[in-house]
Amino acid sequence: MRSTRANWWQSVAKRRDELSIELMKAKAPYEEHKRQLLEQARDLMREAVSPAESRHIQRLTLQELITEAYASGADWNEFGALLRRIRRLGYADITHRVHVACLFVQAVPRFPERARRAFALLAEAERMLKRRRKNHPLRREGMQGIAHAREVAAAAGLTPRKETAVKPLSSGRARTVRSGLSE
Repeated sequence: MRSTRANWWQSVAKRRDELSIELMKAKAPYEEHKRQLLEQARDLMREAVSPAESRHIQRLTLQELITEAYASGADWNEFGALLRRIRRLGYADITHRVHVACLFVQAVPRFPERARRAFALLAEAERMLKRRRKNHPLRREGMQGIAHAREVAAAAGLTPRKETAVKPLSSGRARTVRSGLSE
């Protein structure tokens, strides 16, 4: 990457941080926060020189939006739309994937009918983290976040499906019996 693009990305990070701080200090409601973030993202995407840069800006914006949607207690129509858009665009990196999965699981008490999907996304993120070496800082941090998300859901009485003992079928083959969601 040329130094001019590196400088541009540094300016993007600085502008995004400044806007976030400004909105937090103003205690802006979610709708205002969303409007300003999307406006800034449009401006930044006009400056982007490639589709990949535009997509990355969209991913970063969506990560901040879903965090704000969770914090503001957004309904499923808003939260679900953000999840679908993130899934369609893809994740910026493993930390983004873990962050989104943890937020979804922590929001499960508001959307208990979505618990199976939320825990599946969390399990997928956990599998990806476990592919990293055990002493990798991202693995440790991600696993702590996942454990916390599970604790939040468990405190609300929601847990993931668990596999139980293997029971033999009458034909002599074995099958795994799964317990349902405990709510």
